[in-house]
Amino acid sequence: MGRMGYPSNDIPSTDPVLREKQVRALNEQRQKQLVSDTEKLLELARELNASIGASPDASVTADQLRTIERIERLARSVKDKMSFSIVDGLPPQVPDATRPPFP
Repeated sequence: MGRMGYPSNDIPSTDPVLREKQVRALNEQRQKQLVSDTEKLLELARELNASIGASPDASVTADQLRTIERIERLARSVKDKMSFSIVDGLPPQVPDATRPPFP
């Protein structure tokens, strides 16, 4: 597995058509993972909302805190995955925050 839980992006093919199909398949896999993660994020948010709405007091329980932490980790993961795509079979690149966006 490569970065962010994706398979290694070493695309050995020199055939441009096959290479294009492989890149497209990797991006489709990335898209499916984003959809799945986003659906899970929505499910967790709904569970938390229902849990908080059912609580008569304003305090947050340990279970609610764990759910909040899961939401935070998953949201960060989705954000990171959305910040790149696979291009020309190269490994995904996360933008370098220290470099300006334009040369």
